[in-house]
Amino acid sequence: MTLSANVVQKLRKLLGDDSVICEGKALSRYCRDQSIYSISPGAVVLPRTVEEISHVIKFAREAQIPITPRGGGSSTAGGCLGRGIVIAFPRENSLANIGNFKEENGRAFVTAGAGAIHSNMQDYLAQRGYFLPADPSSAKICRIGGNVATKASGPHALRHGSIDKYLKSLVFVMSDGTIVDTADEKTMPKKILQAVADLARQVRDDRKVSQRLQSRRNRKIASGYNLFSLLDDAPLSELVAHLLVGSVGTLGVITEATFHADPLEEGCATLLLSFSSLSQAGEAVLAIKELDVAAIEIMNAKSVEVVCQKRRMAPDILQMSGHVLLVEITGPDYLETLAKVEKLVKDCDWKLTDKPAKATSVEEQKQLWTTRKALLPTFMHFSESLKALSVVNDVGVPPKHLAPFISDVERIFEKHGLVGAIYGHAGNGNLHLRPLFDVTSPNLLKQLESLVNDVYEVLFNYDGTITAEHGMGRLRAPYLEAEWGSETVDYMRRLKHIFDEDDLLNPEVMFSQKSLFDDLAPLLKGLS
Repeated sequence: MTLSANVVQKLRKLLGDDSVICEGKALSRYCRDQSIYSISPGAVVLPRTVEEISHVIKFAREAQIPITPRGGGSSTAGGCLGRGIVIAFPRENSLANIGNFKEENGRAFVTAGAGAIHSNMQDYLAQRGYFLPADPSSAKICRIGGNVATKASGPHALRHGSIDKYLKSLVFVMSDGTIVDTADEKTMPKKILQAVADLARQVRDDRKVSQRLQSRRNRKIASGYNLFSLLDDAPLSELVAHLLVGSVGTLGVITEATFHADPLEEGCATLLLSFSSLSQAGEAVLAIKELDVAAIEIMNAKSVEVVCQKRRMAPDILQMSGHVLLVEITGPDYLETLAKVEKLVKDCDWKLTDKPAKATSVEEQKQLWTTRKALLPTFMHFSESLKALSVVNDVGVPPKHLAPFISDVERIFEKHGLVGAIYGHAGNGNLHLRPLFDVTSPNLLKQLESLVNDVYEVLFNYDGTITAEHGMGRLRAPYLEAEWGSETVDYMRRLKHIFDEDDLLNPEVMFSQKSLFDDLAPLLKGLS
């Protein structure tokens, strides 16, 4: 979308020349994220304050220009790409501040600007003896605003849940430029509060939809709007804050979030188990998760092999030949729980390829998690022609279906002649699927489309979700109704209309009928 010289001039008048980017290499930085898409914005603005964001949104609404908020650019679904004005959050200004720390009854509270890097907030909390349990693997690059907007979680969601569980309040800017602080209900327009109250009542009265939501609310799901919150009898301002969780910038531009944090846990051990079959590893997950472990990660044999070959930091303990479960146990009773897990493994007739291995030192466990988190970048940069494209990379199924779903995925990969990474947060049934595609193949797009259709067909048979923690985007929007059904999606559309009736906030990332392969990155364009 090309913006007129007059529009650019007005933006520069609002923010200053240095805060508006509309050409050259500086603009190209904002055309990509970690998805398969590329979209060139008309302009990128770098606001310094929430008031400047309000001014930009008011101007954009008058000119009917779409607005897309962007954090660290780590979206794997094209959720932070836009054609109009992209609002980017610099790392160093008031919108990236971390502070207002206070302790109350053994719980801490902290406030972070939307531009704050997640790992910086964790460091800030750790210095004070606390942590935010929702810990995405991209913590060193992702931003707090994006974490809330995508309903982020991470490996420890098995015990601790997603980021919405820790959210106390939000500051955000509405589509008309109104600045809302959900901690102060007086800042929320009464019209919006009434509309949200009416929608909540309608959802609760709709037996089919409310039962659908209730049956899925304890699962790790980040698809669509967070209608789960409408089932709770909570203050309206709190409902509004939680409705923005997972909204990927389509209901408002988040500028600040206040969380409660938990005390750092003392005592930690990690047990590694290596299986001859992925499906049997899935069966083991169901048994182990009943012992109140903190995390259960799964990595298929190919993932382990590649990351150990290409990453020198891979510890010796990970040199295993099969499909690996990484089981983390934390808390004051961690040794007792570890013994229970070891006994379970001994008593069960699982076919292990190697003896169970334990990591108890801080350094060895740090190496294990560093290796686990290096898995994605290792596959993304596998070779010049083989790329682990993001197409079905954040699916989730009820844990009881994990083993058969993994078997189906292995069969689908084999059918398409693909190998790649199958890994993720097994305790929640959350898998990241990263098959390696030959990006030079003239049949690439046909192969991608066929693979997506095959995977989603079996996923929906298990009542699966198209995204468990990475959030919505162009990659997933066409499949939202297939997951949720038309009745539930209709309530989601009504929610969008309440907050953004002109559909100017991040259009096409929540609801879309466009082809999955529109707006492909240049590397993939022209293939058929």
